Amino acid sequence: MPNTSNTRGASRDPRARRTRALLRSAVLDLSMEKDLDGITMSDIAERAEVNRATVYLHYKDREDLLLDATESTMDGVVEAARACRLIAHTHELPETAPVHLTSLFAHVDKHRAVYRRMLGEDGSPRFAARLERLLAQAWFEQLLTEATPDAFDETALLVRAHFLSGAVLAVIGRWVRGEFDGEQGTGMSVTGVADLTWALVRGGR
Repeated sequence: MPNTSNTRGASRDPRARRTRALLRSAVLDLSMEKDLDGITMSDIAERAEVNRATVYLHYKDREDLLLDATESTMDGVVEAARACRLIAHTHELPETAPVHLTSLFAHVDKHRAVYRRMLGEDGSPRFAARLERLLAQAWFEQLLTEATPDAFDETALLVRAHFLSGAVLAVIGRWVRGEFDGEQGTGMSVTGVADLTWALVRGGR
């Protein structure tokens, strides 16, 4: 996927990559302390221990930096999805949620503030579309590998992969916004949301 910032996409200088990594890390650290909308370029520069002008050498504006930083949280989620074994026949899936699905939600929980902001009603369509596409790609590639010759239907597997990714993304968005919290304000745990999601993947209730 092409970068939105020419400066960010063009440089291969190791020092530039290190600086961008520092800036992304600063954004994610700050997101644990305040809402993303309240994070300024000055806040980021101060946390990364660089001057404000340096930030603009690497990112065209605040939104470009925020999007790059938040997209960097996707790696763990997508890798967990890739490791979460699926097979063509859902009735053959184990009853208990695989550890990698629990890991997927744990990665989201680690950056809950990011996902709450980016998948909210006023969030980033680009962020949501990219994550959905990456999850679908991970599951589609796995389903292609697992499918037996008699069950092989590439179009059907692609539809299933996107169906799963869209459903999981919807669950993530509502979970991090607290829409599944109990009446006493008790939040649904990582294990709880993973178990319920897996039951639906298997076709259970």
